[in-house]
Amino acid sequence: METLRTEIQQGIGWIFFHRPEVRNAVNFRMMEELAEVLGGMREDDSVKALVLAGDEQTFVSGGDLEEFHRLKTADEVFPVHHRMGNLLEELRTFGKPTVAAVQGIAVGGGCEIAAACDFRIASDQARFGFIQSGLGITTGWGGGSRLLEQLPRNRALYLLLSGERVDARRLYEWGWITEVVPFAEFLPSVRRFVQSFTQRSLGVIQAYMELADATREGEPRDQLVRREARTCARLWETEEHVQAVEDFLNRPRPSRPSPFPGPDR
Repeated sequence: METLRTEIQQGIGWIFFHRPEVRNAVNFRMMEELAEVLGGMREDDSVKALVLAGDEQTFVSGGDLEEFHRLKTADEVFPVHHRMGNLLEELRTFGKPTVAAVQGIAVGGGCEIAAACDFRIASDQARFGFIQSGLGITTGWGGGSRLLEQLPRNRALYLLLSGERVDARRLYEWGWITEVVPFAEFLPSVRRFVQSFTQRSLGVIQAYMELADATREGEPRDQLVRREARTCARLWETEEHVQAVEDFLNRPRPSRPSPFPGPDR
């Protein structure tokens, strides 16, 4: 990989954007590599969750202007934006929890990538900016519509229209950032957060992701209830559930003191 660094540790797939010379800007090569890695980690049962991260300075700074601005017309640039938008839709429907881990700056397309993830963990020094409006364009990778789903209309529109760079604490208060953690303890904090659910079975994780997607897509309530009953029934007969119940029933029970006083001594 030229533009990404990847690893799998303890059920977590890590993707690090790695073009530090251009602040991790997305170019055509990165799009190809990201598509390849997402496909591989989606199918890898050892991966229970996915984390996307940059470096201490920058998460992603958007599209690579030097490459993308060789495209001069709408007909030339539309397929590129549409392809990246579809790639981020694959991320949004990855089937396993996804986390955008932003330690430094995320602007433009970097914010669109973050918006495609289930969780956004930021350091206390991170800043975010949908800066496209200041460049005379809109979001092009689906980030605007996702943001409008995730925040109240007035707050999402403010971020999109103003292009203001906003600190992580403010976006945490708005509910868009999941957690704000200390800059110096960033990656260990992200790892602890993700491990809180990667300890669960892949079947349970995928079932809840499917339920979340169905709920977001507006599946009727009666079908959601039926879905949950069927999923629980399917997992009921798995070895993991049977063993967990046996362990629970056979757990040591603390002895209780007798309610009656003993004889005087």
